[in-house]
Amino acid sequence: MGDLCLCWDAIHNVIILQHNEIRASFERSLHVKTHDFNIIRYKKLVGVVSRFALVLIANEVDRVKNIGFDSELCGCVLRQTYGLPCACVLARYDPGVIPLSELLIMWSRLSFSDLLSYESIP
Repeated sequence: MGDLCLCWDAIHNVIILQHNEIRASFERSLHVKTHDFNIIRYKKLVGVVSRFALVLIANEVDRVKNIGFDSELCGCVLRQTYGLPCACVLARYDPGVIPLSELLIMWSRLSFSDLLSYESIP
């Protein structure tokens, strides 16, 4: 409750906080390497896509053992909701390297400046 200026300041502060959290997440994705993703399978993804995407993919890799190539059993939920490879797609690359082309481009945009270059493309 308050006048427009107080509400504006409160909303602005929340947006600045969210922006800073996203930037920190981008930096962690670019620079922090963990042992979980230090295997050949993630070679082309580490430092290029967000850590959140890597965790989701790792969970799907665990599902590959139970699902294999069966798209009916997989359900392809991760592919449809996040644009990331689901278990039946990852089965094709088991135990090889997962190509970056299997992910939507948004997962490799780890800075705000990248957005400007994509908008200028006709």
